[in-house]
Amino acid sequence: MKHRLLTCLLCAGFTGGAFAASLSPGTLLAIDQTAGAQQRGALFTVNQSNGQRTVFSDFNSSAQGAVGVDPNALAWMAPQLLGLIPGAVLVTDGSGGTGQRGALYAVNPSSGQRTLLSDFGDATQGPLGLYPQAVLAVPPGLLSWSGVLVCDPYAGTNGQGALFSVEANGHRTTIIDFGDTSGYQGTYPDSMALYGGLLGLGRSVLVADGSAGTSQHGVLFRIDPVAKTRTVISDFGDSSQGWVDPNPASTPIGVAVSPGNQVYVLVAEVGAHDAGYVVRVDPSSGYRTLVSNLDDTSQGAVAVNPTGVTWLPQFGGLGVSDSLAGTNGNGAVFVVNPATGARTLLSDFGNAGQGATGTEPSGLTVTQ
Repeated sequence: MKHRLLTCLLCAGFTGGAFAASLSPGTLLAIDQTAGAQQRGALFTVNQSNGQRTVFSDFNSSAQGAVGVDPNALAWMAPQLLGLIPGAVLVTDGSGGTGQRGALYAVNPSSGQRTLLSDFGDATQGPLGLYPQAVLAVPPGLLSWSGVLVCDPYAGTNGQGALFSVEANGHRTTIIDFGDTSGYQGTYPDSMALYGGLLGLGRSVLVADGSAGTSQHGVLFRIDPVAKTRTVISDFGDSSQGWVDPNPASTPIGVAVSPGNQVYVLVAEVGAHDAGYVVRVDPSSGYRTLVSNLDDTSQGAVAVNPTGVTWLPQFGGLGVSDSLAGTNGNGAVFVVNPATGARTLLSDFGNAGQGATGTEPSGLTVTQ
């Protein structure tokens, strides 16, 4: 499976910077898998003006609720979803829960307190997971589905991935089994984004699969959570749909959508040093265009091991997390201009001058 194993980096604890206050709309959040004294992870806020970081929820601290094991992805959930007031930051933990089969936490946006929303190792809450690593909160829209989705690349038939819906009581149902024969089969679905329709009509969920498609180069699925169907928008190994990386190990690992419904996919393990690319995908034709080569110094700061991507309204661009860039390889967050591909370093997670240090940032989201 084309999935880079996570390295466990030594950390002596957080340095520089106090805990953050309650979250305000437009706050950039980053989840770090191995930050903190016991390497159980942390949820950071990142100032979009100067890259300054503060710890909002320390997954090493039982004083803030359920402790983490391997928190790996996050999403903002609006207050009206699941009746959790005043909203929450949802965080998946690939190795949390019963039997280390995964967990979904809800983080209080006022205090950073964590509660276990769904234990993916508890069969009484629904189908079991194995390593959930993506979460998406779909807000209510006109005549469209809303709720919380969690993607697990190892669940489902033959371990080919599954997409779960999670209710307020933590109960799970399978929306999509990527290993069944009801549609194009997946291999390693690993990330999600919401594709919006006009006035909320025709919305769908985009899921990137790192190993499906021609020559296992990956695909981008469109999911209808109401009909529980899946179709392929773009096959990353199909040259008739544009850019194809010659490296057979290349793998889509993230997807983001702009307010204008431009679709961007983060592809890892490509380029001269496996630094990755950002690719724009036409949602109608599936045609791919290279936006930014993350290893090209002429386009700005270079990446090492990109891990996640999100749209940053403040910049009108993309935020990309990287688990091995920055000072001492402690990670970084870059901003990518989608028009030019130019990159700037926003926050260096190894630089104590920018606040609490991290070790392995793996995902980003912005509060609404």
